[in-house]
Amino acid sequence: MIHKEQRKELKKILGYHYTAGVLKILKEKKITNRNGTAYGSSMIRNVFTGLNQNEAIEDAIMELCIQTQEKTKKTVETRNQILGIS
Repeated sequence: MIHKEQRKELKKILGYHYTAGVLKILKEKKITNRNGTAYGSSMIRNVFTGLNQNEAIEDAIMELCIQTQEKTKKTVETRNQILGIS
């Protein structure tokens, strides 16, 4: 379960449009619901806000968080290199 403090930090990193990224990760890993269909955006939001629990979706949210942090770090490093900042 994603706790309140974790949710605040995740929101800072991921922003408000995170569901598409989570859906992409779930699709790549071929993770579906019990019926064999893809999870919807509402289910992802419900897990994020704590209304539902789903370990696979929570893992995908954390993976997206890690990917976003790495991308941000690379962007900052590239900009600093271009600008000559150490």
